[in-house]
Amino acid sequence: MLKQNGEAPASFDYPVCKKTVTLNNGQYGTLAAQQLEDSIIHALHHGYRLIDTAQYYGVEKVVGSAIRKSGVPRSSIIVITKFWSHWHHDPAAALRQSLADLDIDYIDIFMMHWPTLMLKEGVPEPWGTKPDFIDTWIMMEDLLLDESLGLKDQVRGLGVSNFTRKLLEPLLERCRLKPLVNEVELHAMNPNLKLVPWCQKNGIQVISWSTLGSERVNERNQILTHPLFTNIASKHACSVGVVSLSWAVQRGVIVIPKSSSLKRIEDNIKLVELTKEEMEELNNAEKTVGRMRLSDTIPGIQYKMPDGRDTILGWTKVEFGWEDEKGEWLC
Repeated sequence: MLKQNGEAPASFDYPVCKKTVTLNNGQYGTLAAQQLEDSIIHALHHGYRLIDTAQYYGVEKVVGSAIRKSGVPRSSIIVITKFWSHWHHDPAAALRQSLADLDIDYIDIFMMHWPTLMLKEGVPEPWGTKPDFIDTWIMMEDLLLDESLGLKDQVRGLGVSNFTRKLLEPLLERCRLKPLVNEVELHAMNPNLKLVPWCQKNGIQVISWSTLGSERVNERNQILTHPLFTNIASKHACSVGVVSLSWAVQRGVIVIPKSSSLKRIEDNIKLVELTKEEMEELNNAEKTVGRMRLSDTIPGIQYKMPDGRDTILGWTKVEFGWEDEKGEWLC
């Protein structure tokens, strides 16, 4: 069960099944609106019960429409959405905006999309600018704890996205409500072998984005083509994508694959049980196929600071806690 700590509404007590996969409606580049709506409806009709979206994707209206047209009871669906960095000073306003665009009565999990800050839309601020991510989290907690905001019944739980241990440790020291979830890039070329068990030990559910890598970097993404993966898929008579999803789920991670293919949507929910040896192979795949951080390749979040530094939304990899000063990966 995922259940917000503190005084969150008791009705937020959904079973999030780790033996099924869930739908992401358009990670970094969305489908055409009608195709996206059809894909979401198809997924809901085939057993998917978690929809992960974000203001940044620009599709919340389509998502809300698909939920209503699906005929699946709203109470059976977990809806996650994330607010963008220019709302860090006012998450209450961000929540109201998402509720209006989704046109639903409540959001199950409302998340900070990135820990980075924009004081002006499209202009990232450097590390340390206020309000920082802890200040923003405290304001998010008030969505559940401050009844004067009138939002307590419109959000059931809170989470973060793209957070590392470096960022979570100081947040946990000051928070009143622990994040329910931390959504991070996770795949065999960036497996987060340290971050996942640390989050689990601290009661934070990990959600994986881009578990299958990305078509945007086909020349570097060997997750769907390398013999290490294809051989395991052959043994289980399944797709390589199902192997990657099964690997993450067996680690206790919730997965949110994206697909415009109706057949692939159906196939992706049919996970397989990997052996201990296969899990070890996949855990160590980066040693064979190499490492890849997709966040380094997403055009919309690359930003050169006025001092000439290349950053992700204003922060360096060291500031995120992804790497140390020598370039060694930390997660």
